[in-house]
Amino acid sequence: MTTLTGKTDMKLKGTTSHPTFGLALFGAVAQTSVLLYNWYTNTTAKECISNPYECLVNYKDADPWGRMLIFTMTLCSILWVISVINQTEAGGSDPSIVDRLWSILPVVYAWHMFLSSAETANMTNNPRLCVMVILISAWGMRLTYNFYIKGGFSGGEDYRWELIRKWFPGWQYEVFNFFFICFYQQLVILGFTAPIVTAFQSSEEWQTLDTIATVLFLTLLVGEATADRQQFVFQTEKYARKNARKPLGKYSKGFIDTGLWGISRHPNYFCEVSMWWCIYLFSVSATGGNWRNWSMFGCVFLTLLFVPPNGSIDCTESISSKKYSAYADYQKRVSRFFPWFPSSTD
Repeated sequence: MTTLTGKTDMKLKGTTSHPTFGLALFGAVAQTSVLLYNWYTNTTAKECISNPYECLVNYKDADPWGRMLIFTMTLCSILWVISVINQTEAGGSDPSIVDRLWSILPVVYAWHMFLSSAETANMTNNPRLCVMVILISAWGMRLTYNFYIKGGFSGGEDYRWELIRKWFPGWQYEVFNFFFICFYQQLVILGFTAPIVTAFQSSEEWQTLDTIATVLFLTLLVGEATADRQQFVFQTEKYARKNARKPLGKYSKGFIDTGLWGISRHPNYFCEVSMWWCIYLFSVSATGGNWRNWSMFGCVFLTLLFVPPNGSIDCTESISSKKYSAYADYQKRVSRFFPWFPSSTD
């Protein structure tokens, strides 16, 4: 991915280790298996999973959730083929297209269920479904725009995959690309969007919990937009000063540690994960108060993708700590994920 701000080399030892190949592969395969088993045993997608060819041929008559699942499985294969065809200059697959779809696919899935509801004349009697589509669309438009202004659609390989290729060289990266990037990540995206299926299939009236979920989602959406904007403004000004050979001043650390970034090292990730848990709250109302309904796994696995040790946060911090000498102190002062008061290191 071409960055429109700038790039800092990783010259330091760093403070955070990257995940091992075995752990990453095991997590991807295990969680993918759980998702597919759950969808097969607990949802209306069973027929399509059992006979995907028939589901595709008789698309209009198939269960909307089932056909969406088969579409995603087919897309996984297509994305893998594209990544293999689009070889990098150094050789090896380039799965950067996956990143460009992260903010787009949930919107596609949401509108698919919405339009499927229109086919069954159920749309006007389902305010929950309508609100969820609006919220997911707002999320998608904002995140897509943020990705665009940073150069996400300008071509080139995402720097993270270039780095991970060094972590998992040769055949390891190709296996990682197939299982983790092209299949697991796509199914997780489908998974955390799946609560909208429960709204589509529900006849439950609007509940107080739906109102709470809506307010929380919008609050977190503003929070994520604010965090991303603060980061973009900081990095843009930092590289502008560097290129103009001006004094860096407060930008000399190289990373932002003020605003929302002063109470969480990853406020954007916190808002991102939390927003999808808000979407899950709608499914609780849609299923009559079932707090452990089948659509929970997507949010659980999204959280596992970002938050625990060896997740996306550690990958990000492994990179940042190798770029900026003051990052180790930042890690000691500021909460890793949940927003909290910074501590003193004196």
